[in-house]
Amino acid sequence: MQPNANSPYPIGTPGQPWGPAEKSAWRNHQSIQRSYEEHVLRPLRALQDRFIVECYGELSYVEGNYPLMGVTTPDWDPQRPCVLVTGGVHGYETSGVLGAIRFVCEHAGHYASTFNIAVAPCVSPWGFETINRWNPEATDPNRSFTENSGCAEAEQLMFWVGQLSGDVIAHFDLHETTDTDNSEFRPALAAQCTQTHVACLSMEDI
Repeated sequence: MQPNANSPYPIGTPGQPWGPAEKSAWRNHQSIQRSYEEHVLRPLRALQDRFIVECYGELSYVEGNYPLMGVTTPDWDPQRPCVLVTGGVHGYETSGVLGAIRFVCEHAGHYASTFNIAVAPCVSPWGFETINRWNPEATDPNRSFTENSGCAEAEQLMFWVGQLSGDVIAHFDLHETTDTDNSEFRPALAAQCTQTHVACLSMEDI
């Protein structure tokens, strides 16, 4: 689904924000395009001899259950400062997911004597598999890190981070600008809001 930037988005009615029917129609257009198991879970299992790899939550969607994985450095010391790294808050931003895993593989161990390091490499696994910015409810996890947001991806990550002992002094959230931002995401966001292609857009949506 690649709408022309100057044409109405194919889902919704011009001038009306999306309701449940429109969100359902949007979801029905999505399909699995790559494997969370292959690209995320399998590489993380290979790290279990050097790091603590744990499931901090689970998402249950029509496509299946998605375990949410976190990695922490061993010998965690509450007296040391903690650094948090997250990737895949927007599942379609592939480099954030792969970059977070690569950081653990190649670099996290070098800093473990100075910092506690916690990494959540793929916060939105359904978005990763379907190459989407939103979760199945057409919700942007990156706009949902507030109490009772109703976004399971954000709420479960916040709970996990809240259980970490010690002070989190820095958070690196890995993002990228994709080719589909202009062709798909921004038209879809505008349609979800008012179908005007300009409403609800700001620099925060980049």
